[in-house]
Amino acid sequence: MRKFPEQSPITMQQRLRRFIGRNVSITASNLSLEPGRLTKVFKSTFIVVQGERFVPLSTNFIVVHNVPRAKRFFKAGVRTTFQASGMFDNIQLVHIGANFIKLQRTGTSKERILIPLNKVEGLFSV
Repeated sequence: MRKFPEQSPITMQQRLRRFIGRNVSITASNLSLEPGRLTKVFKSTFIVVQGERFVPLSTNFIVVHNVPRAKRFFKAGVRTTFQASGMFDNIQLVHIGANFIKLQRTGTSKERILIPLNKVEGLFSV
């Protein structure tokens, strides 16, 4: 029995392209952006939210709002390089990409959380 999904070669930029037109919230060091529409994803560097450019791999995490819940997931906890105050101690791991992980909260929340791998210290089974 596998505890986590296999890592795939898809990058965070490629995954974010699927969410163009959706509302996203961005959290980074000294920044917490209210939900805004994701309007553009550049090939390898920036995304555009509310007319402002962000580098997704430099954020702590990005929340994509109003997406259907994944049916396949793994119960996990995530240790991060930033203070998360237990937010990721009991969460559902949906996907591991080339440079990010994708999570969803337990319960009925219709959100996905994308965390760059450079902000992840470890994963553990719950």
